[in-house]
Amino acid sequence: MTHLLGHAIGWGLHKMRRDVGRLTWGYFTHSKKIGITCLVDVEGGSDLVPITIFDAHTMSVIEFAKICSEKVNRAKAKKDEVHNQSTALAQYIPSFIIQPMAQILSYLNIALNLPIPPLGLKSDNFGHYILTNIGTLGVKQGFAPLCPPMRSIGLTCAGTIRKVPLVVDGELKIQSILTTTNTGDHRFGDAAIWLPLLKTFSGYMNDP
Repeated sequence: MTHLLGHAIGWGLHKMRRDVGRLTWGYFTHSKKIGITCLVDVEGGSDLVPITIFDAHTMSVIEFAKICSEKVNRAKAKKDEVHNQSTALAQYIPSFIIQPMAQILSYLNIALNLPIPPLGLKSDNFGHYILTNIGTLGVKQGFAPLCPPMRSIGLTCAGTIRKVPLVVDGELKIQSILTTTNTGDHRFGDAAIWLPLLKTFSGYMNDP
């Protein structure tokens, strides 16, 4: 399901591409490459490793799934060198120091598109939109807040798949249901800018 959700969001971002970008020095800067970052839980949620794929709409769902699976497997095996390098200091530095450091470094790396080699951060480590799947933790539904250091325009939080009774064509049937919730950063615009993404996402998931 993560592959389908991610590919659907990739197409949705392409449909709202005019409004996909970063906030730089208080102004909107349009981005030509469109990135989606999936947060992968490691060891039951003890850590979240971000994996990023750009321009998913140019790939088939099979191609997207292959790239996504390769990155996820590497993350779960703790072989994501960029994540390991960038979070190594967090084990030794107090949180009240890490928090302002994360804000400053993420602004330089993401908003200003500057690589930070000492931390293994390239200029394209993070996407413009976040997908997090709490269904792997057995949670039905969640409202994930915007994560300031990731500087995304919004995110989708997917819950676990569950069986519920629904009326289908006038008959009561047991159906598989997955609930998603969406959060958007209103600094990028009002709710209307996300409508192309939400409509495309809904249409894709109804008929992949």
